[in-house]
Amino acid sequence: AQKAARAAGATTLSDEEIVRLVREREQARATGDYKTADKLRDQLEKHGVHLDAKDNKWQAADGRSGPIGPVNISAAHAQKAARAAGATTLSDEEIVRLVREREQARATGDYKTADKLRDQLEKHGVHLDAKDNKWQAADGRSGPIGPVNISAAHAQKAARA
Repeated sequence: AQKAARAAGATTLSDEEIVRLVREREQARATGDYKTADKLRDQLEKHGVHLDAKDNKWQAADGRSGPIGPVNISAAHAQKAARAAGATTLSDEEIVRLVREREQARATGDYKTADKLRDQLEKHGVHLDAKDNKWQAADGRSGPIGPVNISAAHAQKAARA
């Protein structure tokens, strides 16, 4: 692949682009979407990036390399749900509103509502990353999961009751 890429004068992808494509490919593989995984592998190969499953790393024709990281299963399932549903894209404002409502529901112990909101976000290809405290859309947009206004959360809970 590297020789073919050099011979074809392949364009150079940035490390960030390579990591994103590798991550998307691994997530597609984890959810059994081998057609998408193969397309992503072919795209990487076209740009001179070889994936070495044995050593669990990628290597670019220009000598750069990096690890093939672990798969975030929740993000993979959000991505799969988005593809299956032909996800309509939510605006940033709608995502922020749903994320805020979910966080408020969690803060007041209303986990049933929080789970429904999370599922709704995932259906539209939005993954919530609690570790990094951010949301990420399948199209690459992302934003913070903001702090919870406890008073507003309790008012919201009272309105649901």
